Amino acid sequence: MILLTTLNSKYIHTSLALYSLRAYCRREFDGIEVKEFNINQDLSWILGEIYKSRPQILGISTNIWNIIPSLELVEWVKKVLPETKIILGGPEAAADSDRILRSAEAPDYIIIGEGEETLLELLRALIKGKGSPAEIKGLALKHGEKPIFTPPRPPLALETIPFPYDNLPAFRNRLVYYESSRGCPFHCAYCLSGWEKSQIRYLPTERVKEDLAKFIEAGIPTVKLIDRTFNIHRQRALEIMEFLATREGKTEFHLEMVGELMDEEMISLLNQAPPGRFRVEIGVQSTYEPALAAVNRRYNLERLKTNCLALTREKKVTVHLDLIAGLPFEGVDSFAHSFDWTFRLNPDELQVGFLKLLKGSPLREKAEEYGYLYTEIPPYEILESTWLSYQDLLYLKMVEEMVGKFFNSGHFHHTLAFILKDEDTSPWRFFSTLAGYWEEKGLAQMGHKQSVLFDHLWNFLELTSSQWYSPEEKEKVRDLLTFDYYLSGAGGEVPAWLSPQSKPWREKVKAGLKQAGDPELICFNQDQEIRSSELRRRMIILDLSINPETCEEEPFPVLIFPPAQGHPSWTKLPLGKIRTPES
Repeated sequence: MILLTTLNSKYIHTSLALYSLRAYCRREFDGIEVKEFNINQDLSWILGEIYKSRPQILGISTNIWNIIPSLELVEWVKKVLPETKIILGGPEAAADSDRILRSAEAPDYIIIGEGEETLLELLRALIKGKGSPAEIKGLALKHGEKPIFTPPRPPLALETIPFPYDNLPAFRNRLVYYESSRGCPFHCAYCLSGWEKSQIRYLPTERVKEDLAKFIEAGIPTVKLIDRTFNIHRQRALEIMEFLATREGKTEFHLEMVGELMDEEMISLLNQAPPGRFRVEIGVQSTYEPALAAVNRRYNLERLKTNCLALTREKKVTVHLDLIAGLPFEGVDSFAHSFDWTFRLNPDELQVGFLKLLKGSPLREKAEEYGYLYTEIPPYEILESTWLSYQDLLYLKMVEEMVGKFFNSGHFHHTLAFILKDEDTSPWRFFSTLAGYWEEKGLAQMGHKQSVLFDHLWNFLELTSSQWYSPEEKEKVRDLLTFDYYLSGAGGEVPAWLSPQSKPWREKVKAGLKQAGDPELICFNQDQEIRSSELRRRMIILDLSINPETCEEEPFPVLIFPPAQGHPSWTKLPLGKIRTPES
C-alpha cells in the first residue's frame, strides 16, 4: 500500500501536491491513499494513523510550516515501521536535502523539483523492480555517509496530469487549490519561483475551463488558483475569467494577479462578474523605490494605483493586497508610508507579512551584507536588519495584529471608514496608536471574543477621540460602531455603550408586518425576501444619525435582521408597503 500525506497549516486547507501525485501515478498504481493531517494535531496520534495503514511506501510533502514535525515523524515511522520506504518532497526538503539525508533517521529518498514523473518512476523501481532509483532524474538518495544526487528532471507537460480531485463533495468544507500554470516570469529576490530555469507552462485553456466548472457544479465554496501570476498571459486570463463570470453557482475563485498588468477590459470583466465570484490578490510589497530595486521588484506604482482603485470603487470583487515588512533599505518610517499608500487603495484586506530568508533565495545570500539576523529554523523569519531593530519588528508585529483584528476581519468596516475618511488622517498612525494601547493594557496574544473587541475599540476611541474626530462627531461614531456590532452577529452580553434601538420605528415596522399578515416570506421594497418568523423575533432597528455607506450626515433609520444562514443583513427604512412575494 502507498500512502501520501502531509501536515497542513490548518484543517481547512488541502494539499494539491498530494492529489496531483496520486492522479498522475494511479494509472499504474491504483492502491494509492491520501491522508491529510495538520500541524495542530498531536504527532503521536498522526503516527498511530499512519501505523494503522502499514504502508509499503510513505510519501510526505513538506514546506516551511511543517518540515520540523515532518522530520520528527520520519524518525518515529522508521522506528515502528522499519520496512517502510519513506519519500520526502516539497521545496523545504529539496532545499535542505543534503543535510537531511546525512542524519541518522533520514528518509530513504527526497524528490528534487516536480514530483509527478519522478515519483512514478520511483514506484516502478521499488514495487515492480523496473530500473534503479539511482538512475531516476530529480532524486536524492540516502547512500551511506554521502547522499547521491541524480541529474535534474526536465519540466513536465502539465496536460499529462489528470484532474486531481475524484470526490469533490468531500471538499465542500475545505479550501481547495488548483493550478493552471507553473512558473513565474519575475525574479523577486525573496522568492524561489522566479529562479526556476524552466519557462512558464500552461494547461490548455479548454482543459482549465472544464476543470473549474467541476468545482462550481460540486458546490465548492472557495477555489484558490496557485498560479504565480494568473494574468501574465492576458488573453488566456480573460477567456478563463469570462467563462467563470458567466457560470451559475456560488464558488469564489481566488486569483493572484499583477496589478499593473490589468487593463480596462480585464477590470471591466471583474466588475461585471457576479458579486463574490472573484477574489483578487495583488502583491504590492512596498512603495519604497530602494527596497523594490534591491529585490528586483520594480513596477509602475501609478498604474497599480489606478487599477486597484478601479476595482475597489465598485466593490464587486474582494481585493486583497500584500505588504512585506523587512525588505532591504526599508525602516519603520518608509514602511509606514508604504502602508498608508496601500491602505488608501481601499482593499478589503491588507496583509502585513514579514520577510523570510528562504533557503536558495538570492536575498538569503546577501544576509550578511544587509545585516539580517534570522531564525535558523523554519520559517527563517528575520529578527533584525541594518534598517530595523528587533524592537522595531516587535512594534510592526503589534500593528499587524491590530490590522488583522480590526480591519481584515471586516467587522468594523463602517466605523473605520468614517474615522479614516480624511486623507490627512494616517491609517498607519491609527493602527500604531491602537497597537500602543493594546500593549499598554496587556491585551496582546490573548483570545478575545468578537463582542469584547468592540468594547476594546470603544474604550480606545474614548481615550484618543481628539486624534480622530471632533466632539460633535462622537454620536456618529457610536452609531456606526453599533451598526457594525449588530452586523457582525456578535453574541454575549449587550454592551452598555450601544446606541439605543428606535422605538417609534419599531412600532411602524410591527404595524406593517401585522398588515401583511403571517406569510412564510415577506419582501421589502428592494425585493429582499425574509422569513417573517426570524424577523419578528430578532429584528434590530436603529435610527442612525449618519449614512453608513457614504459617511454623510443624515437621518438614516435601518432594520437589521438575521438570515437563516450567514451574517445579518440590513435594509434602509422606510419600507414602503410590506408585501408577500406573490403580491
